[in-house]
Parts: sequence; structure tokens; C-alpha cells
Amino acid sequence: MSKTKVKAAVAGAPATDRNSIKVKNRLRELMQQPGGRSVVEALRGADQRLGKIRDQCLDGLDRSLARMTTASQALGQPPSPDLIDEIYASANEIIMVAGLFGFEALDEPAHGLCELIDRFRDGLPWSTEAIQVHVAALQLMRGLDKADEAEVRRVSLALREVWVHFGLISPPAS
Repeated sequence: MSKTKVKAAVAGAPATDRNSIKVKNRLRELMQQPGGRSVVEALRGADQRLGKIRDQCLDGLDRSLARMTTASQALGQPPSPDLIDEIYASANEIIMVAGLFGFEALDEPAHGLCELIDRFRDGLPWSTEAIQVHVAALQLMRGLDKADEAEVRRVSLALREVWVHFGLISPPAS
């Protein structure tokens, strides 16, 4: 049945079919029509379109990492809010591209860097070294082959120690 009944109570009248109005459910009708694409086909098409822009996106990721590196090297005491904003924006760009193309090794340190900057902005005592450690980790992870799982894990564990030190995460249970 392609139509649903919506009861419209008429002031004081008993609810009967005569007091009902029929509402057309357009989405239901469209979904019941033959044709269209399956979810698998739609995902395959999306992957193909992403593949066409992959190199451009990775070039953008590299430019974001370069801007982040330059900004982190110029941080002073106290750090420039503009440089902090540049690092944060660059990390967000890395998160976006890393997520699209499955670079979890870059996604995690970039998220950690944004979280650390948020905490610094909320009053945690500033640490240029902590920022530079994250930037160095991102540079290292970008240069690693996806297959080098042991090195990726080693860097990730070292970053987690920084996060524990600054209270971003709890220490692992012993």
C-alpha cells in the first residue's frame, strides 16, 4: 500500500474512515520503484571518484603538513595565536584527507594535536615541545609505508605517553 492514513480528529467526532485523510508517502513510492543503484554500486562509484582525486588530496595533505611544520618552528614564548590557529587548521585538513583515504596513522596524531591545542587554549600550561613532537610524529608517519606497522605502533605509543602526561587520556591499566 503506497498511502498511509493519518487520523485527523474532527472536533468531537468519532474517528472513522470518513474522518481520515490520506497522505502520500513519496519516499516510500520512490524506494519501491525498480531501477536505481545498489549500495554496493554507489560505494564502488564513490571509491572510483575518490581515486581520481587521490593524488591532489595527498598533495594538499603534504602542503598542510609543510605549513604546520613552518608554523611550529616559528612558535615563540608566548606563542602567536595566529601560528597556533595555522597549526590547528592544518591538523584539521590532515584529519579530513587521512579519513577519506584510510591513513589512520596520520589521523590519530592530528586528532591528538587538535585536542592538545584545545586544552592549551582552555588554560593548560603551554608546551611548544609537545606541539613539535606531534608535528615530528606526523612527518614521520607520512613518510612511513603503510606496511611498517611496527614503526607506526612505536610512534603511536610514544604519542600516547605525551597525551597521558598532559591529561588527554588516562594511563593504561597495569
